Amino acid sequence: MLRSILTTYRLKKDNKMKYIIFDLEWNQPINTVRSKLLPHGEIIQIGFLVVDENMNITDKNEVMIKPVCYKKMNPYVSTLTGIKQSDINNGGDFSECFDVMAENFGEDTVLMTWGDDDMPILRDNLAFHGRETGDLPVHYNLQRIFAAQTGSDQSQIGLKTALDALSITEEVKAHDALNDAYMTYLIAAKLDLAKGMAEYPERNVSKTRKTLVQPWEIYMPICSANVESNVKPSGMADVCRKIHICCPQCGTDLSGGELIRQGKSSFVAMSGCEDHGPIFMRYELKSGVIMLSCFEMNDEFEKIYKNRVRVKEKLARAREAHRSLRCSRRKEPKND
Repeated sequence: MLRSILTTYRLKKDNKMKYIIFDLEWNQPINTVRSKLLPHGEIIQIGFLVVDENMNITDKNEVMIKPVCYKKMNPYVSTLTGIKQSDINNGGDFSECFDVMAENFGEDTVLMTWGDDDMPILRDNLAFHGRETGDLPVHYNLQRIFAAQTGSDQSQIGLKTALDALSITEEVKAHDALNDAYMTYLIAAKLDLAKGMAEYPERNVSKTRKTLVQPWEIYMPICSANVESNVKPSGMADVCRKIHICCPQCGTDLSGGELIRQGKSSFVAMSGCEDHGPIFMRYELKSGVIMLSCFEMNDEFEKIYKNRVRVKEKLARAREAHRSLRCSRRKEPKND
């Protein structure tokens, strides 16, 4: 039985805020053969700035990582980033390099990136190297805060565009992890981060695409786990039931709740302990990996869960009505 007891960093009002603004560069396979556990890329560079509550840079660093999955440098990535084969050959171990940034994590820390791509890649790479993903500090996509505070209707805004919009003339070479993190910092320094973070969960609708951004794309999970499995979507429920979850706050065993199918390759469930309340759980099968994310229950997650329950009950009633109709027809006397 698989056990996942994960923790999360929670911000305390009496603590001084610390921002870690980071950027990643990752390698891609040269051919079409992709790793099932790293289908989107393998991190080869991490650049980050540590910034205090007054937006002063207190530390900065950049590390190069030696890949173990996509060992040959993709020519396109090399041209884009300037990273050469010799650079990654001389890179460090992923876990050791990640810990250079992670040693700055604490209860007063938030992570910030420009865009939504870095966090999924980071989680995938952490899981690939056997590292926990549920204890990462809360994350904010600064693109969304920028869009909210400048009235932009674009869902994806380039760093250069944002710099120009804020009349920031200082610019460095793009597609270098530390440089991109620094440009993100220049933008962050011009925004009201406290207001942006306070309003962040409410901005869950894309103006350009007019499609709902799901709450699990916005809220930070309180715990998560990735389980490698070659099971097909039709059989993933059995694997999901074997993933044993404990309350991330007190360690109490959770039953996992009843699995309710949400789509072809995903399930939702609700569980929790008496002391810390209900938890919303979502299981998703992607590229041979079942990804479980647990969230504190709120109105959005509760609405989704109750809706899936209603759909399941409606389907069950329809199946029962169909079964009863077939039975009654079999009992009817046949006309000669």
